[in-house]
Amino acid sequence: MILGLGMDVVEVGRIARILDGPAGRSTRFLARCFTPAERAFCEARHDRASRYAARFAAKEAAVKALGAPLGVRWQDLEVTRSEGLAPTLVLAGRAAAEAGRLGVTRAHLTITHDAGVAAAVVVLEGV
Repeated sequence: MILGLGMDVVEVGRIARILDGPAGRSTRFLARCFTPAERAFCEARHDRASRYAARFAAKEAAVKALGAPLGVRWQDLEVTRSEGLAPTLVLAGRAAAEAGRLGVTRAHLTITHDAGVAAAVVVLEGV
């Protein structure tokens, strides 16, 4: 049974402007919004702004799928990806607690980036 559905779109240029802006601002943004593993993945890619934008969209989509509960931090949501495999969404902290309250047993995630935008859809499944 579908317990939650969320979708979000992010302009890649918006993320690129943050990354290319003042070092202090970009460092704070990255530390606040992305886990160390997400930062390592994105920084190792040629088009890092697209990768960060897709992950930001995934986090926004996940929050929407959870019903926008108070207290969820960006670090409570992590997009992981092994080479050749689809991305996965890992919930921790307040996001995991809310998913448990809803009865979520699985989170499905799809992300894409093209033509200057990144998009993500999250489907939360339970019994």
